[in-house]
Amino acid sequence: MTATVVDTDAATPDPKRASRAQWWWLFAIGGFALVLRVVWVLVARRNFALHGDDFFYHWQANALADGMGFINPLTWKALHRIDPSAAHPPLYPLYLAIISKFGGTTPLAHRLASTVLGAGGVVLVGMVARRIAGPRAMLLAAFLAAVYPMLWINDGMLVSESLYIPLVALLLLMAYRLWDSRSWLDAALLGGVIGLAALTRPEAVMLVPLVGLPFLFVKSTGDLKRRILVFLLIGATCLVVILPWWVRNLTTFENPVFLATGHGSVLQSANCDQTYSGPYLGYWNIECITAGRPPANAEQEKLAQSKDFPGVAYLLAQDPRDESIPDEKARAKAIDYIKDHLSRAPLVAAARVGRVWGFFRVKQEVQFDDFFERRGHWPSWAGTWMYYALAGLSIYALVWMRKRRIPISPMVAIIVMVTFTAAISIGITRYRVGADVMLTILGGVGLEALWRLIRPTPAAGVEPERTPEPVGS
Repeated sequence: MTATVVDTDAATPDPKRASRAQWWWLFAIGGFALVLRVVWVLVARRNFALHGDDFFYHWQANALADGMGFINPLTWKALHRIDPSAAHPPLYPLYLAIISKFGGTTPLAHRLASTVLGAGGVVLVGMVARRIAGPRAMLLAAFLAAVYPMLWINDGMLVSESLYIPLVALLLLMAYRLWDSRSWLDAALLGGVIGLAALTRPEAVMLVPLVGLPFLFVKSTGDLKRRILVFLLIGATCLVVILPWWVRNLTTFENPVFLATGHGSVLQSANCDQTYSGPYLGYWNIECITAGRPPANAEQEKLAQSKDFPGVAYLLAQDPRDESIPDEKARAKAIDYIKDHLSRAPLVAAARVGRVWGFFRVKQEVQFDDFFERRGHWPSWAGTWMYYALAGLSIYALVWMRKRRIPISPMVAIIVMVTFTAAISIGITRYRVGADVMLTILGGVGLEALWRLIRPTPAAGVEPERTPEPVGS
């Protein structure tokens, strides 16, 4: 018999290229993810009462659809006042406003619209994994993202994380495209996507330096001048995207506002006696804000006890119409408290980080997710156990990528962003959502790496599957 000679340079396909059938499988997984999320909403969240951030997003979206602009929905509904607001960035309510404009004005309609975002995030997760480790990793990562409770929980909660999930996946995809292409267009697109993510959750703006700076230190991406220009282009396009919202805030409020006015209340709720020791160590407590500010009259008492509005609605009756003023006061109180308790601050920051990454008071954190965040008892526990499995796979995937000189800096950037955000604010599971996206990607890559490790050696004369070329050096 004559041995067949295989020209590996000409005959071997790109190992990262997915076949048409594999792309269909990816979209089928996306469809499955959509069905799962819709069922979750219809079964568990159909008549779920609006309580906090969900109240804000739902009613602000309806106000936008009615041409009222970015107003504070709490003062609108509770006090019948029309006050401008930047309590949250604008992108998620803008998306919901489109749904409202076409008649979907109910909380259920907005939740169902959020499930589409979640399903889109699943497909994007698969695309990132394909770029790193090939089509099998693509399908594995997409399936993990489809079933991971820490992702689909958000789509029934009416919170901005539903939009943040696909944007984080998209910016990781663009980061790896840039490592491959070194093109000006991909650098601009990466900066633009980071800007969109920052208009959804403000901490994403940190990804400009965290994702962009590694390009300055890798010679294979071009000479130093080009690397500096790539980094500056990422920052410039991010700025272009967020600039209209920033200008609007600077011209609307008395005090300077960048992306949101909610930072002060977050800091104040996380820095007081109740959160620096005891059961709430590293968490938040509403008493940090309400202490010394009881309802001042019968009308405010009625607002405080109302089931139609979040319980802190009465505080807005005590604040001026310009929300940047109470935000600055809350931030000042928080900073003063931190200065007065500097010896405890490192311990508190460590507790916050421990809560977010699941190694401090895990059982209590799940209970808090169930009670305060209303994420559901069994989804919170299922998500916690799956998180630990994904974390283990992700560590293995990072080691595997490092050995093959596949850049891990975009993944490290997400880890740093989440850790820093938790350390300076609140140790809350929802703040880990960017990392949860990353974990499903790395989970698929890790399973692919394990498959390559344990699969039988190909028989003689059979061309083995080639290892993907390094995505950057």
